[in-house]
This record gives sequence, C-alpha cells and structure tokens, in this order.
Amino acid sequence: MKKLFPRLMSVVVLSVPAVCLAGPGYYDRSGRGDRYRDDNDTGPYVGLSIGQLRYNEEALDTITPAAVTATLGARLSPNVAIEGRVGGGLGRTDTNSYGVEVRSMYAGYIKGILPLSPVFSIYGLGGVAAVNLKRDFGQDESHDSGFSYGIGLDFGLPRGAALNVEFTRLATGNNQGYDYNVDMASVGVSWRF
Repeated sequence: MKKLFPRLMSVVVLSVPAVCLAGPGYYDRSGRGDRYRDDNDTGPYVGLSIGQLRYNEEALDTITPAAVTATLGARLSPNVAIEGRVGGGLGRTDTNSYGVEVRSMYAGYIKGILPLSPVFSIYGLGGVAAVNLKRDFGQDESHDSGFSYGIGLDFGLPRGAALNVEFTRLATGNNQGYDYNVDMASVGVSWRF
C-alpha cells in the first residue's frame, strides 16, 4: 500500500490537465448527452474510496494502515451536500515493530462545494467521525470520536460519476499519556443516481 497510494495520486494529478483541456463540447447541459456530471444537479449519490490512514503518535514514527470507505450522500444544492460514511481497515500495518489496525470508521459530514469549472470543483468537509483502532502497544484498543474536517477535489467523469482526492482529519486521542491523531488521504469514485 505504501507504493500504491502515491501511484494513484500521481495518476489523478496527471489526468487533471487532460480533463481541463478537453476543449469545446466536453460538457453538455442540454440533458441529451449527459457526458459529464452537472455541478448544478442535486440528488443522492454513492461512493467508494481507498486510502491510507496516518496514525501519528508522540515519540513514534508514522504508521500507515490502508482503509476502504463507502459513502452515501445527497447534494441539497449546487454548493451543499450531506454525507454518511462507513469504513474499515484492510489489514494491520507495522512500523518499527509497532502495529495498528483499523477496525471501523464512521462519519457524518456537511460538505461545502465550490465548482471551478463544469468538471472540476473543490470542497470542504465538517462533521463528526469515530475511529476504532487496535494497537499492539499501549492501550490495545481505542474508540475515538469527535469533530472531523477535511478538504478535497472532485473531477467530473462521464455518466454522472466523479473521481475525488481527499485529505481528512478523522480523530485525536491519547494513548497512555501520548497524544495522537488519525488522518486519512484517499482516492475515490462516486456515482449519482
């Protein structure tokens, strides 16, 4: 996973110029072509993302387990959506013989969206998240919840789909006197229905 995530991020970043330079006719608001998602559309959507958590605890190197998240959301207006997310880890990861595994993640967000072009927008997230971790050091398990926030980019794809890149602060906590935080960088796809 340490090599997969940077490769996925580079594919997304390198594809942005191609999407932006697609030229006239890449976006059809008439409803007949529906070639790309209309940022003015409202309604429900689902999504799936894969990412890398960054567990940062005082006096330890960063531990980066992989995780997958499913999203159910509803776009209420061109600039506001609400989302519910649920996810879990893809196995345990060790760094310098300290291991962390993600048991589960839950979150609810309000999403503020700023469309910059017909196929590109940035967004911010704010809400509540809970992360359940299993460690092989300090406290074996933790169940942290609280305010969560993030920022991301959406790229429109054909047939109401979108590709997104996101960074989120999920949780903070304390492991026997040592403060830690849990962040997630992810790449995902969503579909309107």
